[in-house]
Amino acid sequence: MNQFNRALVVTHIAFRKAPPYDGLEGPYSSVANSLSSGINEVFTCQLPISGFDKPVSFGPWKNEKNFPIPTLLGNLAILKYLTDFILVIFFAAKFSLFKRNQKLLVVGVDPLCALPLTILKKIFGFKLVFYSVDFNKTRFKNKLMQYLYEKADEISARLSDQVWVVCQSLKDYKKSHFGVESIYIPNSSIFDGRLYEEGKNRKTGNKMAWTGSFLTERQYDILFGLLKQIQDIRPDMEFYFAPMSNHDKFREYAQKYYLKTAQVLELHSRRQWQEFAVTCDIGIAIYDDKFGSTEFIEPLKIWDFMMCGMPFIISSEPSISTPIKESGVAYFLDRGNQIPQNNSLNEFLKKDHLEMLREKCVNLSREYEIKRQIEIATNRL
Repeated sequence: MNQFNRALVVTHIAFRKAPPYDGLEGPYSSVANSLSSGINEVFTCQLPISGFDKPVSFGPWKNEKNFPIPTLLGNLAILKYLTDFILVIFFAAKFSLFKRNQKLLVVGVDPLCALPLTILKKIFGFKLVFYSVDFNKTRFKNKLMQYLYEKADEISARLSDQVWVVCQSLKDYKKSHFGVESIYIPNSSIFDGRLYEEGKNRKTGNKMAWTGSFLTERQYDILFGLLKQIQDIRPDMEFYFAPMSNHDKFREYAQKYYLKTAQVLELHSRRQWQEFAVTCDIGIAIYDDKFGSTEFIEPLKIWDFMMCGMPFIISSEPSISTPIKESGVAYFLDRGNQIPQNNSLNEFLKKDHLEMLREKCVNLSREYEIKRQIEIATNRL
């Protein structure tokens, strides 16, 4: 990364629906943190993922300035994306202007951010990376919008200097549909070995944790139905939830499904979550098998699980890399989030088995930390 003088990360972001209503951490923050370790000046351009009720942010990483945009421009999807296109052009040009004597790196974290950057890279001479973090074959009900979305993905992949993908299924998709080779950059954490060392002695062997948000209503019954079955297998299991919003709804569902010990936490950062998760023993990541994009994700939360020494249970739909599968730290449910009928979950949930998997989790987290993977990739640019 040291061959670059400045870097810009362009991304869409979601905001918390509960106080403090700030932007959620995601792939863009992991990339910006990683680049900051080897590049002197790292900037970000952050666009609200829906509407303009929140401002656009641009500037040095963690010191950005807010630029309010008229909310009217975010009322229609086509108008929102056209405005986004113009904003990316403006801020990327601002970042690049008068810096032609410097080596510049620009990362577009989704196709709608990367597309306008493909135009500017020839003008300003920066190296462009398209970081593909998800894909949805049915993202838009409108066929024209879906076509334009898929075309943006294709053009971004073909015209970027390097393509990063967050999972194997996206790598396969880019290769088979566009003939484009890509690099696996997992949505992992920057490794912090102290976290596990300081928390491992507080593990008790019976604490299960979940974090995130739900994209469909079905996920509530899917998750809590599974937890009730897990409680039947391990009656001593305690359940902890750290949702981004709808905290009271999680409490209601815990009561509805008769979970004996359940606690809903109101945390406000990924670091707070990690500091709690490291005291837990097993994670769970459940997805709606009828939701279109699940096939093309590798969940961020599983990397937090592993850095915290937590094996995990996961739906079969997400794309999980081969090293994780082969390590045995993940227990895969059958299609439709069904527990396999072979008593294998009973074995997986045993205390001594969970304890045996802890070090494997931490070692995988160390080996595949995002900073290390990005350094390897950028050295090839």
